[in-house]
Amino acid sequence: MAKKTIAALKEYFRAGKRPTESQFSDLIDSYVHMDAFNPNAYLPLSGGKMSGVLSLGSSSATWISRDLSDISVNSNFARYFTKLTGSNGDIDSFGYYGAVTNTGSVTMSWGFIGGSTYNGKNAIRWTSDQRVVIGASASVIPTAGYALDVMGSTYIRGNVTFAGGLNTYQGVLQVQHLSVNKLRADNANTILSGASNSGTSGIFLRPAGDTVTTNQIIINANGTQYVDNYNLLFGSQPSTGASIFHTNVSGSNTPGYGIWMAHNLQFNGTDFIQPRGTLNSLAFTVNNHKGFSFNKANTSTTNGSVVSLIELVKISGTGVISTLNNGSSEQWNTAYGWGNHAGKYVPINHATPVSALPYQNDMLAVPVGTYVAAVSSGSPNLPFTQAGGLISFGNTAVSTRLLGARDNSDNLWFQSGDGKGAWRQLASRDWVITQLASASKATMSSAPARETNIPIKKEYEIDSAFYLELNDETEFITVTGNQPSDMICNITEVYSQQNIKIINLSTSSLIKLQIKGSSAVVIEPMKYMKIYITGNVKVINLGQFAVEVLA
Repeated sequence: MAKKTIAALKEYFRAGKRPTESQFSDLIDSYVHMDAFNPNAYLPLSGGKMSGVLSLGSSSATWISRDLSDISVNSNFARYFTKLTGSNGDIDSFGYYGAVTNTGSVTMSWGFIGGSTYNGKNAIRWTSDQRVVIGASASVIPTAGYALDVMGSTYIRGNVTFAGGLNTYQGVLQVQHLSVNKLRADNANTILSGASNSGTSGIFLRPAGDTVTTNQIIINANGTQYVDNYNLLFGSQPSTGASIFHTNVSGSNTPGYGIWMAHNLQFNGTDFIQPRGTLNSLAFTVNNHKGFSFNKANTSTTNGSVVSLIELVKISGTGVISTLNNGSSEQWNTAYGWGNHAGKYVPINHATPVSALPYQNDMLAVPVGTYVAAVSSGSPNLPFTQAGGLISFGNTAVSTRLLGARDNSDNLWFQSGDGKGAWRQLASRDWVITQLASASKATMSSAPARETNIPIKKEYEIDSAFYLELNDETEFITVTGNQPSDMICNITEVYSQQNIKIINLSTSSLIKLQIKGSSAVVIEPMKYMKIYITGNVKVINLGQFAVEVLA
């Protein structure tokens, strides 16, 4: 007795056949008897509940499927494969949402896991092109171009490894640790911040790796520095490098307390170091001990040598500029107060007489070269009883001996050029005083004559010809221009001790100043310019100033 197929059993009972006992036994054994049937071991075709485990078997090639191929009407569909239901309604579900045509062709919008419905808030949604969104709500699907789209904050317990870039297409990109901002970037700024304002914590830039502190830059509450605590280096060292460093060695002749900006120079905490020995070093400091100081170190010939700085220029706290070889600003100001005496003064050396160069300048100037020694008391024909009064200048062959009496002398004396003739008295003190008084009166009396013959002030205006030619000896002259196009003022002749003011009242046009036909300077719109003609007929530009129209 054995179980037979339906086709075999049908052969037993064809017309005209008489089934045997064993064939009847095969028929009975091939079907389940009601006493042996367990309905819980089978899935009903429709409805019902399964209390056991659904197993497809380890070697089964089948799967759970929902066939939509026989649909005959175009429609959207939402199909649940599983749904968790309680007495309080649907709790969780898994399925698909999409559309199907009347020929059974399916387009999937998304698949979903989690959430009570397909179009509510789902834990995970995915599309047919392998894009996934976590925490999607309503009908949101994964953003195009991204394999993973997380709607909301993400908490990760392990490491995160990126094969591509970390970016945000909107809002602010922020990477942080325990609510302390570490890296934050928006569309205008990138901010890298430390954990606190402590001097021992901060931002560490380590170009050689996370654990290598050599040549790192530390940014913290104490400042920015290399690990040697001295130099912030720029450029290739020692080829063309520059550096910024802070010194802390007191004294005006030493590094002092201050910040330094240097080329080919570094600081090791005690001394200055020259990275490249074949180049000079240059350095500027703003310094508690040295003030504003410009310095130089000559080549040492050996890379890395200790060098000493030479201070070239120093600015004191009171604004005095001192230089190594060219005096100080106090001396410059003194010379400026003398007026225009170019070539009229030379150093005087009475201690070491030398032969002077031939004198060829006018008598307003001191002779070129060094003075010959003062006349001694032993010289012949000396009209004084003690030395110190008379000097000579010229050269040793042909001299002019002149001038001067010693203190309290009433006379001026002269000796002929060869130094062999007798000294002659030129004038007495009383005669000189009389001549000076006479000259003073003559100068005063000449002023009214100038005022009578030549007006003190005149005013000219540039007319519609846009051109003014000026040749006037008047002491104070004012030129105004207010034309729609650029104007020209040509001073064809200059006269000593003149004050000329040129006023541009135009808001758009220029006044081009010419001196004897040659371009000199341009006066901008709504500005005025002052020029002065010196006694030796030099034209001085005193500057341009804004015009303010009061009425």
